[in-house]
Amino acid sequence: MPASARAMLSTVLRLSRQSLRGKVMTEPLDIQSFSHVCIGVSDIEESLAFYRQVFGMDVVFDVELEGPSLDAVTGDAGAKGRMIGGLIGGAMVELIGLGGAGRRRPGPGGGPLGYTNISFSVTDLDEAYRQVVELGVAPAQEPVEIAGVRMFFVKDPDGTPIEVIGYPNGAGTSAELWRGAKHD
Repeated sequence: MPASARAMLSTVLRLSRQSLRGKVMTEPLDIQSFSHVCIGVSDIEESLAFYRQVFGMDVVFDVELEGPSLDAVTGDAGAKGRMIGGLIGGAMVELIGLGGAGRRRPGPGGGPLGYTNISFSVTDLDEAYRQVVELGVAPAQEPVEIAGVRMFFVKDPDGTPIEVIGYPNGAGTSAELWRGAKHD
């Protein structure tokens, strides 16, 4: 690597650790891996057919969603829905349909259907939550459990929701959780 590139990388790393809203950052979250991309859909069956036909989606899980944890994540009391996760080119894509949510995006902050959030998995969700609060970032809710997985959301400076997720049994992605093996 050229000296100028090394110097630039060093500066970026130093600045990225200096502050977040005036808080001194000692270390970033200990991200285990990229987890998944979630896409809000208006008709889950039609979307599933599309993603299977066009992109060869390999379905890994299909779950019904409801309850207080879903209410906390969506901000809607009595929310119900269905989520189907599948691999496309080795990446986990989760389709989420919330029935009566109309054209509102599932997940914190509402908005149009389509992309809802990016998700990063951590090995210790409670520690990640504590770190985020300590850094002065306001999580959208305390950690909640949905379909056996614990999570919370934060928003970036532009309001983009980011899910921080902790899987049980050492899994790093939803594919590992549902299939029990690591996938490249």
